[in-house]
Amino acid sequence: MLETANRRPVAAAGGHGGRSWRMLVVDRRRQGQLVVEPSRRVLLAVVAAGGAGLAGCKGIAALGPVPGLPADVVTLNRAIAAEELMVASYAAAVAKLGAVTTAGGNSAFLQVVTAIHAQHQAHLGQLRRRLVLPPRSAASKLGHGRQLAAAMPDSQAGVLGVLTAAEHAAAARLTTELLSVPAALAQLMASIAASEAAHVVVLRRAGRA
Repeated sequence: MLETANRRPVAAAGGHGGRSWRMLVVDRRRQGQLVVEPSRRVLLAVVAAGGAGLAGCKGIAALGPVPGLPADVVTLNRAIAAEELMVASYAAAVAKLGAVTTAGGNSAFLQVVTAIHAQHQAHLGQLRRRLVLPPRSAASKLGHGRQLAAAMPDSQAGVLGVLTAAEHAAAARLTTELLSVPAALAQLMASIAASEAAHVVVLRRAGRA
């Protein structure tokens, strides 16, 4: 809550019924990060509304509709969600291949998949560090929950097919989104896309061994 000099409360983050009134801006100056934060204009408007005696939901409603997030923030969040799903898929593949290997499968292929899993975890960390959110503000708009991977096939060949298809699709998707994000983020996404394309080759070679 924000309070005026005469202690009359003005609803802050959440607004009436949990609705957030904050307009968001993106500051791209912090080492290539997308920093989502309330705009200074909106913060000043809230103070002015309180000083004018506009209290509660009515005062906040006077600020107008809540805008959507910038396109590059949405793109980055989509890349994060996709990488989370990739990490979950590799975790499922490692678990499945562990059982297959115990039954006499290809242990070298399991080692390759485990190594690529670690690389995707690193990619996910890099993407997450590029998006900076204020507490109790934009996080609710970007939440996508825990990503659950589909069940893996019981055979090594089946797992190989699932993983190579996922890598190919991810590389293609990231490549098409490079023009919609700032240069520093585009460079990271291009690097990840190239890595995912390389994973397809590595997986196929390991699967034939």
